[in-house]
Amino acid sequence: MSYRRKRPQHHPAPARPERQEQISLQTGIGEATYNNPGVDKVIHSARLISGQAYQRPVREEKVNHLIETWDEALLEPVVVSFRDGKFYVIDGQNRIAAMRKMNNGREVMVLCKVHSGMTYQDEAEMCWKLDQAKQRMDAAQAVNALSEAGTSAEIQDIKQSLEREGFRWALAKKTGKEYEIAATRAVINAYHLLGSAAFGRMFHLMAGAWQGAPRSLNSYIISGMALFLKTYETEVKDRIFVTRLSAVDPEEIIRRGKMDFSTSKSSLRYARVILEKYNGQRGGAKLQGRLLG
Repeated sequence: MSYRRKRPQHHPAPARPERQEQISLQTGIGEATYNNPGVDKVIHSARLISGQAYQRPVREEKVNHLIETWDEALLEPVVVSFRDGKFYVIDGQNRIAAMRKMNNGREVMVLCKVHSGMTYQDEAEMCWKLDQAKQRMDAAQAVNALSEAGTSAEIQDIKQSLEREGFRWALAKKTGKEYEIAATRAVINAYHLLGSAAFGRMFHLMAGAWQGAPRSLNSYIISGMALFLKTYETEVKDRIFVTRLSAVDPEEIIRRGKMDFSTSKSSLRYARVILEKYNGQRGGAKLQGRLLG
């Protein structure tokens, strides 16, 4: 059975806008100019825009916990960026949701720390830094914020390598579609193990063999592929790999790997199955079994 399908097309991200040094803010009472590091201001919640791609979604359980433990004396201002004439919430959208809920769903006045002169990427970086300080983000959320900020050369290289092979790194919104990679740590670990060039080659091989099938893009297959390619990098023939592995259901690799109790190293279990499938046909090039654990 073959898993070959047409790859989707990806378009380059828009260029990062130039930083604005300061912005004049119309308050309705007069004109004020706000600059970093921020100015405290009370703003009507209807004017506060949240839900940016770099943010974690509002969580109902978090909102309810805030309401149960509400203490005005402990509250910090909501962190806001004034950009293009609008107020964008960087940190505090759960607090705003809690305040609205306590006000029977009506809008409220919110104490904010307003920063100006920030780009979207600056906001994403600040969101990441604030969450790192509070240790609230999981791995995918932290990497997503770094990706949106564009400040990590490593994360940008990983993302671009994946996109060149037709993949989308779904760190925030996951749909389960083809060519969508939801794994985070396995992807970063593979990049560290292989380096940039071999990392791109690995996903080129995976795209050729399984054409972005979702079950081929989980952490088991990615970690196994990384170890397999690290071990046999100069010996693997790309054409042979694609031909032989395209006939293998990724579910079989996962199932067989989970049944291997001879080692506690997860990546080694799946790398062994990939090696076996690469060597499986009679005749032709075969790799020596160096994956011994």
